[in-house]
Amino acid sequence: MRARHVLRLPPARALLEQSEPRTPNLPDWSSAVNARWWGTDGASTRWGGARLARCEEHAPGANRSGIGYPVAVKNGQLQLVWRKRNNKRAGPRFAEFFAGIGLVRMGLEAKGWSLAYANDIDPEKRAMYDAHFGDADEHFDLGDVHNVDGSKLPDVELATASFPCTDLSLAGARLGLQGGQSSAFWGFIAAIRGMGIRRPPLVLLENVVGFLTSRGGADFRVAMEALNELGYAVDAFILDARWFVPQSRPRLFVVGSMIPDRNALPSAPESRIRPALLRRFIASHPGIRWQLRDLPEPPPRSELLLSDILEDLPEDAPEWWSRERAEYLYSQFSERHRTAADAMIAKRRWSYATVFRRVRMQADGKKRSMGELRTDGIAGCLRTPKGGSGRQILFKAGYGRYAVRLLTPRECARLMGADEFTIGVSASQAYFGFGDAVCVPAISWIAEHYLNPALASVRSESNRTSSMWAH
Repeated sequence: MRARHVLRLPPARALLEQSEPRTPNLPDWSSAVNARWWGTDGASTRWGGARLARCEEHAPGANRSGIGYPVAVKNGQLQLVWRKRNNKRAGPRFAEFFAGIGLVRMGLEAKGWSLAYANDIDPEKRAMYDAHFGDADEHFDLGDVHNVDGSKLPDVELATASFPCTDLSLAGARLGLQGGQSSAFWGFIAAIRGMGIRRPPLVLLENVVGFLTSRGGADFRVAMEALNELGYAVDAFILDARWFVPQSRPRLFVVGSMIPDRNALPSAPESRIRPALLRRFIASHPGIRWQLRDLPEPPPRSELLLSDILEDLPEDAPEWWSRERAEYLYSQFSERHRTAADAMIAKRRWSYATVFRRVRMQADGKKRSMGELRTDGIAGCLRTPKGGSGRQILFKAGYGRYAVRLLTPRECARLMGADEFTIGVSASQAYFGFGDAVCVPAISWIAEHYLNPALASVRSESNRTSSMWAH
């Protein structure tokens, strides 16, 4: 049996007949037809025709989630109905779109969330997902997001979308949200729209920082407007994985919320999570419905260094490159990077750096593949390997010599904060899976400081106001 608490509101007719209904002396969230993150309980609501449609229009997002859905009519009164779900799964539920190998799930579950649905188009990523979680058959929908029927999705409090960055990244062709890969965003929007009045009160987007500047900012603008049209106020911030793990991986996150924040910021203050580029975008787009949450500063830097996550492989392990191959990499260093490498080699201890190969224009006008060394104890951003260029190389040096190999799949897992992830696939497949994934502790930080407090505020406000108005 579900617990039920009722908040009596003004007559339904008075509210429904207003074009922009407001309830004097009540907080906005408690006015059923004005609380846009709420919806109707189809089993207990019995309005006819236009009135029911009108209320649904003003109150999308109903679910059987435990948050509540406040619209009911009794004796001519609109009533707030709080229902607590009796479900074996603890915690609020989420749907993970573009699930990949499931690292968003790992981050959310660490903070009390429970998975209800996952979707991805890649069977190899699904294989990695299932090798770790072992339950893909229960909820993993393998297929194109454009074919997802929103009306059949389960009730959830949160939908996440780490949609493809290919057309948004500075390293790509910058075709934007109309590109063949990143246009999958619109499939996600269609799925959420298809949920109708059951839309979740929260959505979370993740992508590269290039999303903010793609096509001169037009892509980010239309994406925010699309969320606004679905009833979500939006917030944006940037987290770098290096604040949690020894990997440089800045990512742009967007939270869409139907839950009002009484303490929302009037403008974006200067901070690491909202740098100048993002603050300028927010300030220059007042037509977008923003709701900026006052967030704490993330950790200044990961407590771990690259050396802390490395596997201790013996010198004769097959992963180490041949002498000839290692020397060829060394020959690809520019003078500056060779100087840094030589300094490492001269030390009377082992030290570690990572190397990416990048094609650079030379002084003679010709392009050349160059090895670029990073020596600050932080790995570069893990990427999906295409033609070998995305695979990150480990450079170990000291005692007058050096050795070279690729980072192992286990080391890649640790760089994503997924230390214990079960890797039951080939190294090549694992590189793709982790290179396309999301940093686990960054997601946990968002859950702890944003998502969980947002849901808690709804429950707290509902309990407070219910006690004031219930008979």
